[in-house]
Amino acid sequence: MTKLGFAATLLSIGLCARAAMAQETAKTDKASGRTVTVFVDNERVKVYEGRFPPGEKSPQMSKRPDRVEFAMTDGHMRHYYADGKVEEVKWKAGDVKWSERATYQQENIGTSEFRVRVVQLK
Repeated sequence: MTKLGFAATLLSIGLCARAAMAQETAKTDKASGRTVTVFVDNERVKVYEGRFPPGEKSPQMSKRPDRVEFAMTDGHMRHYYADGKVEEVKWKAGDVKWSERATYQQENIGTSEFRVRVVQLK
């Protein structure tokens, strides 16, 4: 099974996770108002959902691992990279994207909350 196939399988498991799972926790990032719900976090994978209210910026990201991202809602994000590059990314609910390891900051430049589920490989 390829890394992408493995990650997609894990994403399916994460999408079915329920609040009753012992590993699930929810925390609010006080600096940005962003909410992250973690479904699974172990030595091999982290599965979580990020919620970005309109106009919110994430904290600077560093060394984000390879990951599969699944859009739960439509979204319009802007990425700010350490080298000064700026990229706009549009999502449609149901989009699934593979992302390589990267360092960047995200901003929701859309008009509604953007929700994305992520499977990070460790």
